[in-house]
Amino acid sequence: MKKILFFTNIFPHYRFSIWKKLIGSNKFVFDIYFSPTNPLNIPTPDLKNLFDDQEKAKLHFLKNYWLNKKILIWQSEVLRLTAFSKFDYVMLLGEMYIISSWIACLIAKIRGKKIYMWSHGLYGNENFIKKHIRLNFLKLADVIFLYENRAKKLLVKNGFDESTLDVVYNSLDFDSHQKHYHKLKKEDNTKVKKLFKDGSLPIILFIGRVTEKKKIDLLIKAIEKLNQTNISYNLLVVGDGDNLEFYKASNQKCIDSGWLNFYGKSYDTEETGQLIYNSDLCVSPGNIGLTAIHSLSYGTPVVSHSNYSNQMPEVEAIIDGENGFLFKENDHVDLASKINEWFSKKREFNRDEIRKIVVEKYNPDNQLDIFTKRVLHEK
Repeated sequence: MKKILFFTNIFPHYRFSIWKKLIGSNKFVFDIYFSPTNPLNIPTPDLKNLFDDQEKAKLHFLKNYWLNKKILIWQSEVLRLTAFSKFDYVMLLGEMYIISSWIACLIAKIRGKKIYMWSHGLYGNENFIKKHIRLNFLKLADVIFLYENRAKKLLVKNGFDESTLDVVYNSLDFDSHQKHYHKLKKEDNTKVKKLFKDGSLPIILFIGRVTEKKKIDLLIKAIEKLNQTNISYNLLVVGDGDNLEFYKASNQKCIDSGWLNFYGKSYDTEETGQLIYNSDLCVSPGNIGLTAIHSLSYGTPVVSHSNYSNQMPEVEAIIDGENGFLFKENDHVDLASKINEWFSKKREFNRDEIRKIVVEKYNPDNQLDIFTKRVLHEK
């Protein structure tokens, strides 16, 4: 079987499902190298209890070196392993700042080994210098696995061979979400409604880090505008962050009115799923990220802004007018209009239809299938 060495930065909790499937494949050997510690404070899975001994043998530690605890610039062991170990493909993050990855690519090419990259590709908002450095780094790869079709189009536009670009989308723990979703369909779910003065009103959900760049103030402003009309909504903010106390203090009147609830953080899978399932619409006024996949997994439609250059890849999961809406970036009036439009057209919606795109594309089984086809068809 072909052997792949995958060098990544950390093991974030949201990668657990796809990486477990990759290392458990019987079609190829997949070893992952990562740092057990990280300065990004991203939760990690329980490696000791979630993997069996055979799987643990494919998990390896290395040491990361960071610039200002934000930018990864060097990884230990990468050069030694690329130069002397036995493998068929080396897979690297498509991050141009990691100097050891540039050198590893050159070593792999000297040894005649294929280079895979797992990457965002181009965002479309890079300045001239950053764009060309990133393109030159990505050109070192024989195959690039991308999160979105837009990134693929941008790379093709910049001279990349389309046949070397595979869109693998992104995923969370789909199996767990699927099981919980079907369980929630059979339960009495009134707990979330009790968080508000009038639980009969539609519940708008924000879930994520409560920071300035998430633009929660824009969402509050939009809901406040709507609540001044004859159509009212509740707003549930789930998450923690630097701006939580500030938003609470500056929106005390809205809280006292009973339509705004700052729930706080929720890291429990079932609790979070219940909050999502019992909300009528999920809104991310800033960029959307994996929140789109999380929400759609439970059949809850999603709204976010339409400026793709300032978005994360998962925004492509939102099919405008079908499983959500896209609004004009930074425009609370348009956001309010889109929220109102959704409920005027889709007040009663089919959750199975809303989550269809996750079932078909944004799940680890589809990712594994795409990756496996590439490995097996490589010469």
